Amino acid sequence: MSRRILAAGLAFGVTLGAAAAAPSRDPDWPCQQIKVPQLSLAAIWSGPPLDAHQDDWRQDQQVVELIHDVTQRRVPIEQAQADIRAFAARAGDQKQAKLLRLLAGLFTVLNDERSTVVAGLDRSGAHQKELAARLRSDNEKLRSMQADHAADAGEVNQMTQRTTWEAQVFQDRRQALSYACDVPGKIEQRLFALARTIQEVLQ
Repeated sequence: MSRRILAAGLAFGVTLGAAAAAPSRDPDWPCQQIKVPQLSLAAIWSGPPLDAHQDDWRQDQQVVELIHDVTQRRVPIEQAQADIRAFAARAGDQKQAKLLRLLAGLFTVLNDERSTVVAGLDRSGAHQKELAARLRSDNEKLRSMQADHAADAGEVNQMTQRTTWEAQVFQDRRQALSYACDVPGKIEQRLFALARTIQEVLQ
């Protein structure tokens, strides 16, 4: 049995226990950021009301196509904003109606996308909790086996490998989650920036 591997696994178990004890308002939420399941339209928009355009944006093909383009995170925000300004310049006397449809659609699409990401983070957080509980249990078994001089060396080695693998999986997932936790905020920032551009060209 490798003492180095065993020590690493046990040390990770201590860290894991401390992390699991950290207070959280939502036990499955894996992010440091505060969980906000849904965005509020009032938080991003103070212009004309959108009630008449909550659904009719779907029937405006130009609006639908622009929404598809500017909501892609791979498209630089500056390019998306320029596309909106160009769209407004082409709209003529339909500018206000088209821009309000655009905003209604942007809010619907990006809020839905963000909610899907938040739900996925919830599921990932729940899976991490399950893995953390399993890893703590296996670490306890490993310590008991190590203290038992009659324990089979092969079984101890298998448990060492198991806990080391579980610790590595936990760490890999935690690192992936640290990136994924930034996604809802990035979606919010994009929506805020696009809404601000729309409000500017409406003035």
